[in-house]
Amino acid sequence: MKNNNKSESLTEFKKSLFYGDRNNLFFKFLGGDKYSEKEFAEFLENLLDILANSIDTNDFEYLKQFIFQAQLKGYKPETSSTKYVYEDFPWAIFSKKLSESKLSMISTGGLFCKGDDPYDPPGMTQEDAIKNIGKIFKSSVVLSSIPNDTLRKNLIIRQPGYDIRAAEIDPNVVFPYEILLSLKKKKLFKSVTDNFYSFVGACSQSTLIKKAVPKWVKIMIAQKVDGVLLVPA
Repeated sequence: MKNNNKSESLTEFKKSLFYGDRNNLFFKFLGGDKYSEKEFAEFLENLLDILANSIDTNDFEYLKQFIFQAQLKGYKPETSSTKYVYEDFPWAIFSKKLSESKLSMISTGGLFCKGDDPYDPPGMTQEDAIKNIGKIFKSSVVLSSIPNDTLRKNLIIRQPGYDIRAAEIDPNVVFPYEILLSLKKKKLFKSVTDNFYSFVGACSQSTLIKKAVPKWVKIMIAQKVDGVLLVPA
């Protein structure tokens, strides 16, 4: 934290939320360029007003929607950016009946099984990952295999790109493996792979696209997978 005896501008306070002295992965979008100093001040003013009303009425639904809409603005892609262009439709037409298909899943949530830490040396905490996000961005992108019958207590979540607290309560919010197994029992689809997969989405997009993904495609083809559920975090 900053020295309390030192004055600080609103812009400095704003920037400190984005991997700064007040790093907050839930509100880090406020520290980016999508919010001007004026918009940031208006957000804080409205947030406090809505929070007070929510406490008085014991109804926090509008507060959640307010923050959600603010996040949409903060993370809206640049329309003029051509550095990375992503197709917003499936790469292959899904012509097979879902009830006859074999599915798998890849999540960007940064999950892995105990004893199978993808980083060397192992044992890095979430706080360590946040502090070393620059190093992680430069690291190779590792795909962790997670048996689909893994117990929640044996899952570890470590991802410096988002607030993992909700995922720690219920990993299905970023890694819906239990939901997929439930849908399989209801025969929505024929089968799933023995393992589901996850990696740290806070990574080099160039390395991901050019080096990692082609290898992962081969893994799916080898298992005769018909479709892969891609889950962002």
